[in-house]
Amino acid sequence: MRRSFCYALMAGLLFLSPFLWGLANDGARAARVELLQAAMDATGAVTETVVFNAWAKLPDADLNDEELKRLTTAAMAKLGYREGEYDLTLTRSEHHRLVRAELAAAGRHAVAMVQVVYPVWDRKSAEAYLVINTETRAGADDIAPLRRLAAEAAACGGGRPRITTCLLGRLDGKLDKEKWPETLHKAGQALGATDAELTVQQGYAGMAGFSPELPEGIVVGDRRINVNMAVRYNPYDNRTYVVIASPVITGEY
Repeated sequence: MRRSFCYALMAGLLFLSPFLWGLANDGARAARVELLQAAMDATGAVTETVVFNAWAKLPDADLNDEELKRLTTAAMAKLGYREGEYDLTLTRSEHHRLVRAELAAAGRHAVAMVQVVYPVWDRKSAEAYLVINTETRAGADDIAPLRRLAAEAAACGGGRPRITTCLLGRLDGKLDKEKWPETLHKAGQALGATDAELTVQQGYAGMAGFSPELPEGIVVGDRRINVNMAVRYNPYDNRTYVVIASPVITGEY
C-alpha cells in the first residue's frame, strides 16, 4: 500500500474547487519547499517525499474521448514524458468520463487526469478538470523545476492552475497520540501560523491555519487558510507519518 497521504483524489478536488477557493490571487504560485521543510524539521520527522498537485477547471467541458486523451498526453508531455512511457486508461460512468495517465519510475511518480463531470445536484452543466500529481524523493535536484512543470502541465488545457505543495515525513516508531497536538503546533510555530485550528480524531490529528510566509491560500467560511498539517501512526510499518502542505492537503492521509 502506498504511503503517500497527499495523493490527490479527483473527487476531493471537485469538492474543493467550487466551495473552498474563495481567493487564489497568486494562481500557480506554490509554497517554497524549504519553508515547509523547516516546519517538518521542527517536528523531528525526516522528509521522505515531496508532492506537487496542480489542477485547473477547463474552459470547455464539451470534450469527446479523443480530446480527453489528447489533453492528457499533452499534460504528460509537459512533464517530460512520451506516449508509451506511461499507462493510459479511460473510464466512464453515468456521472463522469475520465482519462488517466500514470507513470511510476525509480524515485518518481506522475499522474495526469482529465475528467468531465456531468450535471448533478445543483450543477447546471458539465464541468471539466485537469489534475496533475507529481511525487519525488526529498532531496532530488529537480524539485524546483518539477513544481514549475506541474503548473505548466495543468495550464495546457487553457485553465488557470492552482498548485499545492505537500511534504510527507516519518518518525520511526509510534508517537503517542497525546503528543500529536504538540507535534503539529511545533510545525505551525515554525511557519508563524496564526488562527490555527486543531482536530483530533481516532486515527489522526490535523491542523489548519494561516502563515504570512506562504502564498495567500484559500478561504473556508470566514477563515483564511494556507497551512494544513496532519499526523498519524501506521501500525503496519511501525512509523508515525507527518504531512505538511500548503495551502491544503488535497487527498488521503
